[in-house]
Amino acid sequence: MSKEILENINLLKKYDVHSWDYTEYPHKEVWSKEKKGKAFREAIIDVYSKSKLAPSMLYLHIPFCEQLCYFCICSKEITKDYSRVHDYARNYLIKEIDMMREVFKECGTTPNFNEIYIGGGTPNYLNKEDFDAVLEKIGTLIDLKKIKQFTVESDPRRVDIDKLNFYHSRGVNKLSFGVQDFDPKVQKEINRIQSPKLLKDLLVPDIRQKFKSINFDILIGLPGQTKKTMRSTIEKVVELKPDRIQFAYCHFRPVHRKYMVLMERNQRLPDFYEQKSIFAEGVEAILEGGYIRTGFEHFATPEDPTTKALSKKGTIHYNCVGSVTGDYTGLIGLGSSGYSSVGEDYYFQNFYEQNLYRQSIDKGELPVLRGYKLTRQDKICRDVINTIRTYFQISYQDIEKKYEINFHEYFKKSLKSLDEFALDGLVIKEEGRIRLTPNGEHFSTLIASAFDPHRKIPLYNPDIRV
Repeated sequence: MSKEILENINLLKKYDVHSWDYTEYPHKEVWSKEKKGKAFREAIIDVYSKSKLAPSMLYLHIPFCEQLCYFCICSKEITKDYSRVHDYARNYLIKEIDMMREVFKECGTTPNFNEIYIGGGTPNYLNKEDFDAVLEKIGTLIDLKKIKQFTVESDPRRVDIDKLNFYHSRGVNKLSFGVQDFDPKVQKEINRIQSPKLLKDLLVPDIRQKFKSINFDILIGLPGQTKKTMRSTIEKVVELKPDRIQFAYCHFRPVHRKYMVLMERNQRLPDFYEQKSIFAEGVEAILEGGYIRTGFEHFATPEDPTTKALSKKGTIHYNCVGSVTGDYTGLIGLGSSGYSSVGEDYYFQNFYEQNLYRQSIDKGELPVLRGYKLTRQDKICRDVINTIRTYFQISYQDIEKKYEINFHEYFKKSLKSLDEFALDGLVIKEEGRIRLTPNGEHFSTLIASAFDPHRKIPLYNPDIRV
């Protein structure tokens, strides 16, 4: 990724427009709220009743935190009353697992899950007894012996070595820590104080040996961040040697999360230009630390499976938990706001609001807020968008061979819309492929959105000349 782009402020202003991050495609905004629990049940039966079952991931959402972080856009409830967490786990999440088991009984098969991911919120808020109860119930749905990867997101301020050893004894082999930033002033502004020493004291050699992968989340765009503070943070991260780094932009959405305005109580947030400069500085420091870029905002050690998937198999892709190796194609999400990708054809998401989630469970209904069935066009566009987002290029032949289309004809309008990007040195159109320049990598999701027919807003600000 080049820093050259920072020398052209008009270029940054021209392409300072909204783009979805494409955790899934199409984006949730176009999903239908008419597709509820019945449609989810039918989709699972349609996909999982087939004779050859593709591997899947089971995701469980624990929507509770003891303290509010002002940057957070996750679906969660802030409480110090553990009875709320206990009630959710024992009386709702467990019941939803039971309901899902009944659905799979209708399929006449045991689902082929090879990965479990517990996210939040703060999953380590669950005490050992409730964690065991949930895990025991999961064992009635899937074969735990077949699980290859088992991840638990953890707040380093609220977990200790004893808890990490407990996770290991229960089969957990991957950890993901929310770091965000190590600068004390930034941490104060976002209401999340945690020193590098806190992580160092947790990640002792014995723990490193027990967990095959450690991930750190870092955010760009927080109050008080500068290029200097970000480089310092990344240098501390590199010293701690996580296996993966997720280096993402903070999504400032005070319309949906009113508390986010608290980040501006003492100073303004970094603007679009400053965020790009911070991102470029951070990427440079990460790469200097020996990491390989495995997607727009993801990095891993050379030995990590995602790096190998990127360089050898070419199967790496992006979903709600970040860059993954492509060893599974489906994802079933349980808990409030849980998101599911059922096979290649369906998306569903549970209610965000806990009261609506719980009401559905009490009625014996799958707590689905909305869903979507992909068309053939959606699948083709999804493939193109995910490839550009991850690999910063797309081969026409690969798509033509896979879907039996003529790329030029099928995406005639999309290719034409990239002319402006090409004139500004962000995209290079070659014979049989498109590739992003180092400057273009800064806008990979925006460039990919040229292939999104659901997008209704301009790709750039036409009144700004470069």
